[in-house]
Formats: sequence, C-alpha cells, structure tokens
Amino acid sequence: MSRKTTRISECALRAVSPCDAMRNLRMRINTRIRVVAILAFLCLLPSGSSAFAGENTVDFGAETDAGKDAGSLMCRLDQACDGELESLGLTVSIYLCRSNNDRAVASVYLHGHDLSCCYFEYAAEKVTLDLRESASRVSFYKGTRARRGLYVENERVGALYLKFHSR
Repeated sequence: MSRKTTRISECALRAVSPCDAMRNLRMRINTRIRVVAILAFLCLLPSGSSAFAGENTVDFGAETDAGKDAGSLMCRLDQACDGELESLGLTVSIYLCRSNNDRAVASVYLHGHDLSCCYFEYAAEKVTLDLRESASRVSFYKGTRARRGLYVENERVGALYLKFHSR
C-alpha cells in the first residue's frame, strides 16, 4: 500500500492546475511572439554594408585662394567616377568599394593641371574615407609625393568637401 500512496503523491506534485497550465502556455507564446518580432525588425533594418550597394550621389566641392567650385556625380560600387571642377582646373576621381571588414569606403584622388598638385596629408596621392560619415572635409596640398621615408612638407592649397548619398 505504501507503494500506491507514493505514486499518487508524486503525481499530485507534478499535476498542474488548469489556470497554471494556461498561464505557462501564454508565457511561452508571448516569448515566441517577441522573438519573432525582434527578428523581423532586425531583418528589415538596412545594414551599413548594403546601404551603398546601388547608385550613389556624390556632392563635391573645393575651396582655394583662386576661388570655389562644386559639382555632383553618380557613382556605382566598384567603379571609378570622375568629376570636374573646371574653374579651378581640378579633377576629382572617386572609387567606391568595400574594405576588408566589409565597410563601404571611398578612395579619393585629386588631379590638377599643375603637376605639383594635388596631394593629401602626409604627401599621400589618395585619401580613403569611410562612407558611414556622410560629409568630409579634406585638405589638399601641392608639392611632391611621399617617397621611401623621405619627409615631405607640402604647401596647403585648399580644402576638398565631399558628401555621399545612397539611393
């Protein structure tokens, strides 16, 4: 008899009232609904890496002692695009691509009619910009390019302004 009594009391301990069972079921359903809603929201958010996958508008301008000029052009990822600043005799070349960590970046070159123009900070021939920063101001210089650890101090000519818009 003690055996039957033990079984009944174990079952009684495991038994859940109908109200508790409904409460547990509602909690599981609500948790699943929340998880599905969060996942759906995250899937609908645009990722930073795909934001610049299509056509992009680039507004650019330069300011020098000789004056100011501006323009706009359409660029596609993994293709070079060029824009003219005719009144200043400058050409802006932009190459949009993905970096090693899958960020969208722009490699920017600036060319002038004068062979000593144009270099960026540390006598670099190009500057790389992160497209997460929509607007950038970059100083440019004339002089000579950097060579094998040679310290080069170039003369500041002006500033280049760039603004990136994804479509």
